[in-house]
Amino acid sequence: MKKLFIFLFFTINLLSAQDDFEGVLKFKIDFKDKTGEMSDEELKYLMGTEQTYFLKAKKYHSYTNGAFKVTTYHEGKDTIFTKMASSNMLIYELTNVEEEKILSHKFEKTDLKILNYQCQLLVVKTNKGIHKYYFSPELKTKPEYYKNHKSGLWHFFTEKTDGALSIKAISDLEDLYTCIELISVERKTLNDSIFIKPNLPITKMKF
Repeated sequence: MKKLFIFLFFTINLLSAQDDFEGVLKFKIDFKDKTGEMSDEELKYLMGTEQTYFLKAKKYHSYTNGAFKVTTYHEGKDTIFTKMASSNMLIYELTNVEEEKILSHKFEKTDLKILNYQCQLLVVKTNKGIHKYYFSPELKTKPEYYKNHKSGLWHFFTEKTDGALSIKAISDLEDLYTCIELISVERKTLNDSIFIKPNLPITKMKF
């Protein structure tokens, strides 16, 4: 009985650990400017074709491979810091500010399978457009980590999917179409120093 208890204890803890992803996620990205001000090729050159995320609990750090080299730091609090290649400043944005008003949501059937993850689909309608969030219960974090992360609707997606991370996400908004799709997953222990923003002057995000 004691051996069985020990086995169950470690099995439960192993399963719990798998629910809290730590590691590196790489996505292919696509942008389309619906205002007509920029061509698809211009956006591809500036924004790139790939985005890499380092994720650990409430913290993440990401970068793109375009000319802008957009790099973000989220240190686990209520702020995203963004740096562009051409700037020696950090732009900050509060994550707890609601950017879009959610009007409705529904789960839809999908046969999409990416990297052996059988996807489920959450469709969200807001005052700015439509979001399609493809996810799998096999790749997730704890939903409470992002309950106040309203930027990018992370709070809503993780709440409704029990913490599932994006495998593919499409946002079709008034002036911009974006699509990200997972191309690689690496589970690994990350050093906390990865998520610390550089010591640079800081200015507020302006729209």
